[in-house]
Formats: sequence, C-alpha cells, structure tokens
Amino acid sequence: MAAFPISRRQLMQSAAAVAGAALTGPALKREDRPRVNGLPVPASWQAVPFGLDQVDLGDSVFTAKRNRMLAYARAYPADRILSNFRAAAGLDTFGAEPPGGWDDATGNLRGHYSGHFLSLLAQAWAGTGDTAFKDKLDQIVHGLDECQTAWDARVGLPGTPPPAPSWTGGGLTLTGDGQYVGLPDGTVDGLTDFTITVRVRITERRTWSRVFDFGTGTGVNMFLTADAGSGPRFAITTTGSAGEQRITGSAPLPLDQWVHLAVTRKGSTGSLYVNGTVAGTNPGMTLSPADLGAPKNNWIGRSQYGDAYFTGVLDDFQLFDRALSADELTTATGNLVSYRFDETAGTTVADSSGRSWDAAVITGAGGAPGPSHAGFLAAYPETQFIQLEQYVTYPAIWAPYYTCHKIMRGLLDAYTLAGNGTALRIVQNMGLWVHSRLSVLPREQLDRMWSLYIAGEYGGMNEVMADLFALTGDDRFLVTARCFDNTALLAACVSGTDTLDGRHANQHIPQFLGYLRMFENGQGPDYRTAAANFFDMVVPHRTYVHGGTGQGEVFRKRDAIAASIVTTTNAESCAAYNMLKVARNLFLHAPDAAFFDYYEKTLVNQILGSRRDADSTEDPLVTYMVPVGPGVRRDYGNIGTCCGGTGLENHTKYQDSIYFRSARGDVLYVNLFLPSTLRWTARGLTITQTGSWPSPGATTLTVTGNGLLDLRLRIPSWARDDFSVTLNDKVQRVRVDATGYVSLRRQWRSGDRVGLTLPFRLRIERALDDPSLQALLYGPLALIAKSAQSSYLPMSWYGSLPLTGDLAEVVKPGTAPLTFRAGEVEFGPFHIGDTAAYHAYFRRDEPRIVFFGVDSGVPNRPDPTGTTFLDRLWSSAPFAGRRTFQRAVTGLTRDWQAAGLLTEAEVTAVRAVA
Repeated sequence: MAAFPISRRQLMQSAAAVAGAALTGPALKREDRPRVNGLPVPASWQAVPFGLDQVDLGDSVFTAKRNRMLAYARAYPADRILSNFRAAAGLDTFGAEPPGGWDDATGNLRGHYSGHFLSLLAQAWAGTGDTAFKDKLDQIVHGLDECQTAWDARVGLPGTPPPAPSWTGGGLTLTGDGQYVGLPDGTVDGLTDFTITVRVRITERRTWSRVFDFGTGTGVNMFLTADAGSGPRFAITTTGSAGEQRITGSAPLPLDQWVHLAVTRKGSTGSLYVNGTVAGTNPGMTLSPADLGAPKNNWIGRSQYGDAYFTGVLDDFQLFDRALSADELTTATGNLVSYRFDETAGTTVADSSGRSWDAAVITGAGGAPGPSHAGFLAAYPETQFIQLEQYVTYPAIWAPYYTCHKIMRGLLDAYTLAGNGTALRIVQNMGLWVHSRLSVLPREQLDRMWSLYIAGEYGGMNEVMADLFALTGDDRFLVTARCFDNTALLAACVSGTDTLDGRHANQHIPQFLGYLRMFENGQGPDYRTAAANFFDMVVPHRTYVHGGTGQGEVFRKRDAIAASIVTTTNAESCAAYNMLKVARNLFLHAPDAAFFDYYEKTLVNQILGSRRDADSTEDPLVTYMVPVGPGVRRDYGNIGTCCGGTGLENHTKYQDSIYFRSARGDVLYVNLFLPSTLRWTARGLTITQTGSWPSPGATTLTVTGNGLLDLRLRIPSWARDDFSVTLNDKVQRVRVDATGYVSLRRQWRSGDRVGLTLPFRLRIERALDDPSLQALLYGPLALIAKSAQSSYLPMSWYGSLPLTGDLAEVVKPGTAPLTFRAGEVEFGPFHIGDTAAYHAYFRRDEPRIVFFGVDSGVPNRPDPTGTTFLDRLWSSAPFAGRRTFQRAVTGLTRDWQAAGLLTEAEVTAVRAVA
C-alpha cells in the first residue's frame, strides 16, 4: 500500500485527526489533551517521555544492533505475518508459510508474533521515517481488516464435523491440523533398555513437531521431534525442559522422502539413527522410560507442549524391550508394539506384535463454529477462549488472551506511532468483543481463569484496554480492563506481601504495567502501590548481575540468587523486556534515578546481549534465555517464540528512555548516555549528546536554542564517588540530590556544552544468598569470564590488593577494548552477541587471610551471613595509609574473636602480617 504523503512527525502530530475520522462523541473531546507517541499524557505523570520520532540515535553499539533488526523487518514478507490469520478466517494465504516456531500453522500461540511484528514496524517507522516500514505496516493492517470482516460474517454459524482418517497405500496421512495417533496406557511403562523405530515421510517442516511423545505433560516426557531447529532430537526428562537428556542429529531430515528413524538405549548409552546410520549418541543417559512412571499421554504426531502437530505420512512403528543392533533396525518386528499402518479405513491401528495393543487415530476437533460476537480477530478460532472459561489447562490451551494482547498492542502501535486509523477501528472492535465475553463473567470465575499456569496468562490486556479508554472515552474498555485484575496477587502487592515464589514471571510482570495504566485513568492509588511494591520485590531480590530474573521462567524465593542459578534456563528475555517497561513507567510517576540504575543495568547487559552480532534477514537472532550459570552459551534465533517477539521490539526503541521532561516542560532529565539528538520543538531546543557509552569516556551535551531550563543529569549509583560535570569547559560544583540527579538550572544559549565524566572502575557484585559467588563489573557493564568449564571458576584476589582496594591491580586490561585478564582468565562485556561459552559469576576462593602477598596461615572464616573476614575488611577500602589499614585489621580481629571466629593466637598472627 502507498505510504501517507506526509512525514512521520506530521503523522504522529496529526493522529488526533485520524482518530476523529474513526471515532465520534467522547473521543473528539479528548483531542485537546497533550499526547506523546500518540497516547494522551496522564495528569499523574511527573516526567514525560519524548516521542520516538523526536530522538535520533548516533553511531554506537545500540545502532548496530538496531540496524540489524531493521534489516530483518525490511526483508520479512508481510504475507507470512498474515498467513495464519488468513487461514483461520478462511481466506487465501497466497501460498505464504506462517513464521514458524510457536507461530506455525497449528501452534496454540499462533498470531502473537504477528502482533510483535506490527509493533516493530510501527517503532521502526516512527524512529527512522523509512516508508518501507510504513508501507508494510499498512499492508498487514489491511490484511487483518479483511480477516476481521470475514470472521464477522461467520458470527453464530455452527461448526463442521472432524474429517475421517486419510489412509493410502503408503500409510496414514497426518494433516497437521489436530490429527495424531493415541497409544494405550502402559505402552512404555517399566522399560529400561528399549528401541523405538518409525518410518515416516515428512511433508512439512514444523519446528518441534513430534514423531512420538510419551509423558504426563511438560515436566515428565520422552519424545522424538523431527526438527529441533537444525535436525531431529530425542529427549527424555522428569524435570521439564531444563533437565532433558538429549540426543541431537546434526542435519535436517529431508522432505517428501521416506525416512527411517530409530532410538535405542542400552545401559546409559542412547543412540539416534537416521536411515540406519548413527546420527547422534549420548553415553550419559541416566533416565529411561521406567522413570516416567505410568504416562497416559502416549502419542504419535502430538506434543506434550502444544507444539505443532506432525505433518506427513506414517508407515511403520515398532517398540522393543531391548536395544537392537543397527542391522536389526529396519527388519525386526516389535515385541511390545508393531504398527504397520496398512489399514484402509477407520480409526483403529492394529498391533501386529501379538499383544493386541491396538492404537487409535484421533482425527481432530473439526471445523470450529463462528465467533460469539462481532469484532473477533485471531489466528485460530474462538475455541481456546471458550476452553479457558471452562478452566482447561496448559498445554491443551496456551494463553489465548496473551496472544490477543500482542495483536491488540501491535494494532494500537500501528495507530499511535504510525497513524493508521484502520488499525484503531480493528482494535476497538476487538476490545468490544473481549468486553462481550468477560464483562458477563463473575469475579470468582475470572480469578480462577487468571490463576491458571500459562493458560491464564494474559500479557498486558489491562494495559491495552486502559489505553483504548484513554483514546476513546468509552467506559466499556475500562470495565473490561478491571476484569483482568488478578485479585489475590494484586491485594498481596498492595499490602507489600511477597508471594512471588513459584509464580511464572512473565505471566505476571506485564499485569503491573496495566495496573499503572489503571491508576493513570483514575482507578485509585492501590494500582500504583501494587506496581511499586512488586518492582521492589523483584529488584534487587530476584535480579541477576545482568538485570534478568527468573529460573525456568518462574520467580524463585526472595534473595535466592545463587540458589536459583542453573545451567541454561535463567533470565527469560521477555521478563527483562517487561520489567524495563514497569521501571520506566514507575519513573514517570516518581522521577528517581534508582529506576534507571536498574534500567541501565538490564539494557546494556541482558537486552544488548540478547541480539547476536550477525546479519540475518530470515531470522531475528535473539535469545530466549540469557543464562548466568557456569560455562553456558547463548542460543540465538527464536522465530515465533515469545522472546522472539519481544526481541523484535527491544532493539528498535532504544531512544525511548534517554530523555524525559517535566510535566510543565521546565526540567529535562537525561537518564541514559547514548549518542543521540533530541529535538524539543515545543521549547525550540535541540540537545546533541556525543560520547562512547557504554564504554568509558566523557559524554558531551551540546545545546542549540535559548531558554531557561533545569537540566538534570542522572549520576549512576556506581559513579557517585568520583564524577565531574563541566559547563563550557569549566568544572561545576554540583552535588547529587536525594533522587540521584545533579541539576544545572540556567538560561541556556546556543553552543552551551555540558560535559559529564563518570568513573568506570572494576567492582564486584555478590549474590545476596552467597557472598562467595560474585560477578565482576566495569561501570555499568557486567563482565563475563570466557570459559566452557562447567563449574564456577575460582578467583583469589584479596592477597594482592593495594591499600586502595583497587581491583585494577589484579584484573588487568586485555588486548581488546573492554576486555580484562585475571591470571589466565579473560573477561569481556556481556553485551557482545556471540555463542562463546562464559561465566557470569565466579567463586571467590580466599581460604586464608593474606595481606600484600604475605600469608598469615589463618583461615578466612565467614560470619553467619557468609561474609568472610577479608570481605568485611576490604569493604572499608580505600585506606589512607598502612596505619589506617592496621587499625582496621585490629578492630575487625577484635570483632571476629568476640564472635568466636578467631583464637587469640590467630589474632596475633593476623595483626603481625598487617
């Protein structure tokens, strides 16, 4: 579609006119309210952000990451984003394949990635003015409009019966739309050594679709997927995906060709065969089918996780209670199960093993009925929403309102950031459809729905409903927003009671952004109180050194940092994305640098590091988890996953939180130090910021224009001991106020320059529950040790520290910028997007009290908190001189002796070497 023949700035400024064309009544009266990024500015905001179109990024690591994502946005076809929506609405897909992953043709979360992609395009257009993004956005919105119209035409129509099984001379065809084979209970019960063989012809490559899957849900299962991203994979687990014991093939399976697959286990060795040849082995498989208990979900073609159904033809399936040799794999008949799939009709698959262990073909649910009300829009029928109201659990359904939120948010962004009035009409109609379903349900039913793990996840539905109310004045949207109150957690957070342990992190974080929107729209202070208390429960009590949170997507115990670190499943990227939104929006109500200390930490470490430093126009190359365990690696890709979706947005809105103004326009906050240019047209001012952040070096802000203004610079908590501010090259005597800012209030003139120098120093951060587990930082940058070792690296530094306590004496600069060496271990910045193995934490190993290379021979014992003698001593550094140091040692040995941690002889020895 053609782009609007005006600039992006004119478009965003004229959003009110577009709204007026689409709305009537109360909405028109709201057009006089000031707006930012297309939304009315709430009266409760004390700080106001600038529009994405008002801030341009200069060259930096941020623009490099952004530009890679913009290249992906330009290249990715709009028809693929629309494919699932068109198929669900009965429209022509024009041969386009859906994105894949969770957003494939049958995934229960399909449609969510398309919503994120709309937000990506809207942000890209607002931030760059490149009409390629606007044209693609308009094309997608037009396609979604056609889909919503098609659904409206089917309101109230009945469904159709399921199709009959498709038998051919070549076997049973599974169409991928809900068909699978169910095997009897007890099929794999008690097995230790085993062989499973299957002959298939794959007709469509669907990531994570299962050839077979035996289990009791996502925690306990054994499966073979035809495509794990790079090839087939067998896995068995009793503790969820984090505990999988895997065998992975190295090459993709061919399409439209017969393939013979086999999995064997003998003792602790598992083997995966493709066409009789070993494709992978695992000699350390301690789990067997016997460990699964008595699984009831025994399936061919279906996943415990709700992944895409298998699409292809089944010709043979054999199960043995021993490990076959390679020569036997294609000829032997299973002594436990033998399915030849040579039937010609019906739903029974006969067992030829002699045990009469017949299986059944499940043919799917049939065609769904039309929607209950007009306005419905999704990439699947209304069924999941109905099932949620019946308390159907995950993975039978998968967060229908989460997906609804992503679509609605994308459409709202298409309107507010790109001026597409059709998008506003579509999302209004969707909101009224949601109102029609939820407003009639009792509170008790809603509470039970939202308490369901993952199935009840709704993203930020309360946020988009409150935004629709703010745009239109239609009270029905505010009523619907209140339907999404998660009342038990909301009440706990209002009272300051921490009940987060065990809750799915990203299921709940965005709810609090919605609560802030409710507060902004006059719904009472409890909503803001809940959000503020929730933030304090996560930061720092559940936050890792790179700013991330959660283990296995779940909040763990308060202050359990070391105790919650595992190998690969810490710090879901979605959780960081949403926590940044909460922090940013809390700042709008109470401008305090503490929110941006957290924001900075998470942005320059987890978020920057979540995008691989490589080009791709076919894959977003973002992370799902950003792990912090020893010897871990980052896995980039994630088309169609939740983090693949939020990753699209993370890297195209870096400029949204650099600058803020006061509500009166008399204060400018500078919160981040990205090279950038702010055009504050209302004040006739341009602020150009240059520097090398997040690398060390001075930051300079140059003013163009004249006027009285209070310029407030955030001084990070890590830099407050020694920073400097200059004005036109003259050092200023300033102090950090209680909110973490220094203030320069004056009559500014064109050419004025402000310089800010922040001291980048090496420092450590201790895990809250284990002071010996530590991380190394340099300014805001978390530094990771480059090592594949699977246990924590030991570090001993105290014995070599000078009186200043400066770690630079023991951790030396490396050969490349921002790299360091401690002995033989190399450290580098977390934000480098590669797949090298690393350690975010190390183990501080200081067994004896050593000063300046002299060993006292006395054990470095910890106190009851885990803090050792040397930890406590060096926390008082720097020391003015040796006498000051000796007095500190004398006082601390006295305390340690009184606590029974040092003997008299040990005190004497320690003081002697001091």
